[in-house]
Amino acid sequence: MADFSVKEKDEASLSDGFRQDSLDAFILRFAGVWRFFYFRLRAGLSTIKMFSEDFRRTKLKDQHMKKKLFVSLALAGVLSVPVIARAQFASSVASYTEGSGVVSGYNDPGAALGGPTIYNGYQNTDPFNPPYLASDIVGIGTDGSLTLQFNTPIQNNPGNPFGLDFIIFGHAGFNITNGDYSGGGITDGTLFTGGTSDVRVSVSADGTTFYTLNPALTPQVDGLFPTDGSGNPFLPVNPALTAADFAGQDLAGIRALYNGSAGGAGFSLAWAIDSNGQSVSLSSVDYVRLEVLNDGTPAYIDAISVVPEPATWALILTGAGLFLLRRRA
Repeated sequence: MADFSVKEKDEASLSDGFRQDSLDAFILRFAGVWRFFYFRLRAGLSTIKMFSEDFRRTKLKDQHMKKKLFVSLALAGVLSVPVIARAQFASSVASYTEGSGVVSGYNDPGAALGGPTIYNGYQNTDPFNPPYLASDIVGIGTDGSLTLQFNTPIQNNPGNPFGLDFIIFGHAGFNITNGDYSGGGITDGTLFTGGTSDVRVSVSADGTTFYTLNPALTPQVDGLFPTDGSGNPFLPVNPALTAADFAGQDLAGIRALYNGSAGGAGFSLAWAIDSNGQSVSLSSVDYVRLEVLNDGTPAYIDAISVVPEPATWALILTGAGLFLLRRRA
C-alpha cells in the first residue's frame, strides 16, 4: 500500500474535489441553461429522476439564500435612511441673538434644528397651512442673528439639482383668494405671512470666518417657497419659478410645480463673496448664519436642510427601492 504524506493526501483530495466540482458545475450549467440531462446509462430513468429532484432542491436553496441576502441589503438600506436623513439638517445652535420685533415666545433657537415641520398642530403642513407654533419656528428680529452648525458638511456641488447646496424653510404661506378654506383653496401667488424680511445669509467652514452669499443672487429667506410637509426636504424647488407661476393654482397645482419638493428657498455656496465683493471658492462649510438687517421685519425660521451628494442619494434610493421591490416579490 502506497504511503502518502499529509501534503500529498491534501493535494490529491484537492485535485479530486476540484475535478468533481468542475464536473458538477458543468452539469448544473447545462441542466439549468441548456436543459441538458445528465445520466448514467446503467442507472436508467431513476437516476434522471434523482438528479432532477436534487437539482430542484439546489435551485430552491439558492433562491432562498438570494432572498435572505436581498432582505439583508434592503433592511440595511432602509435602516440607514433615518440616520442619513437626520444628518442632513442643522445639528446644533452656535449662536443666537433675538433682535427686535420678534413675537413674544418665539425665541427658542432649538426650534430650527432638525427637519421642517410636517404637522403643525392641527393638520399636516402645506403651502396654505405653514408652521406657526413657537415650538416649530424661531424669530430673528432686526439686528438679530442665528448661526447653526451641521454635523454633515454642506458641500459645494454644481451637480446638485439647480446647483443648490442647502435649503432654508420659513413660515411663509400662500394666500387663499377664492374663500375656500376647506381644502379647495386657490392662490394668486401672494403670501399672507413671511416674505418681507431682509436677511443676509453667510457661511463658514470653521465658525469664525464667514463669507456672505451674494445678495444679488440669493432668494428671500422666509418667502417663496412655502413648506409642503408631504414633499422631499432635500430637493429644492426650481428657483426660476416666481409668485406669478402660482397664480390660479390649488394645492395639487402647487405640488405639481414643486415637483416633489417640500419647498423652501435654495442657496448655493458658489455665491460666496468676501468683504470686497470678490468671489470666494468654498469646497464645503459647517455653519450657516442668518442676520436680519435694519428693516424692522423679523424672519421666522423652521429648518435648514443639506442637499445630499449623489452618493448619498443613491444609498437612500437604493435602500428604499430594495425594500419596495422585496415587498412586491
